[in-house]
Amino acid sequence: MQLIIILLATVSILTFLSGLIVFVGAIRGERVRSTWYFLAAIFATVWMASISLFLVADKSWGSIVDWHAKWTFVSAIIIDVAFLGYIVWNEKHGKLVTFLFLVLGGIISALILTRPELLYKEVILGHTGNSVVMNIGPLYFAYIGFFGLIVPVVVFSLLKQFYETKKSKKRYSDLIIMSSFGISSVVVLVANLILPLMGNWGLIWLGPLALSMTILAFYYTILRYQVLDLTSIWLKFFSYVVVITSFAIVYMIIFSLIFSALFRGSTPSIEVIILNFIMVIIFLVLIPSINEISISIRKLINSNTVEKKEEKTR
Repeated sequence: MQLIIILLATVSILTFLSGLIVFVGAIRGERVRSTWYFLAAIFATVWMASISLFLVADKSWGSIVDWHAKWTFVSAIIIDVAFLGYIVWNEKHGKLVTFLFLVLGGIISALILTRPELLYKEVILGHTGNSVVMNIGPLYFAYIGFFGLIVPVVVFSLLKQFYETKKSKKRYSDLIIMSSFGISSVVVLVANLILPLMGNWGLIWLGPLALSMTILAFYYTILRYQVLDLTSIWLKFFSYVVVITSFAIVYMIIFSLIFSALFRGSTPSIEVIILNFIMVIIFLVLIPSINEISISIRKLINSNTVEKKEEKTR
């Protein structure tokens, strides 16, 4: 569980940074779409934070646990609306479609925040894991129905854009976004909707993690294929931070898998995880300096070799 929390915290920082970069760096004409992207990044961060705290909560937390439970449901709604806004805002009827889903999502979110008992009966905190007893009623079906409507609209919009555009960069971008959104939607469906109904709440962290990876895939297309025009002096710096953190996340996953295999399923302690994470960050940050030192050493060796050859020729 410690590794999961650290992984979610790290990815949430990465996701938020990508949203901030796009929002700050977008030119005036791209301001609305960059705002939708930033909104998705913000609430993906909120979703991961809420789920992380919900998973580790105990009875001493009191009503705070219920607050986190509410936001695990509400954040998912806002994220998908933000995805839709980012994708269709500049399309014909895109603003109207986004507004309709925003209103519908807002109504469902307001009911969850003010009348949570309509969606779930109670929050159970136990040694074997925390869970929520769902209230299978009108609000639950409205919640499920919302995603049943908005996900196909997002996919259809991406397919429509893919077939209508003749630009290769735009087509590659649409393919990446469609693939990542499709995969993350399946993960969310299984881990955050189907398994919880079967009493398994231990994997709900997979949903926001998958959606965050989708947001980072969006970020990649923005940088690689210039889907949005970004002009910011901080773009290079923040992008470097995002790349470093991404490498650190991959390293931590590999390290934990190896550790678990070597020590028969046990997980590394929090101290070991943090130490390894700090060390890999330091190493990645120092890579440019290491490269510069290597170049200097090669130049020094080459210059000495040249000098010796000149002395021999004399």
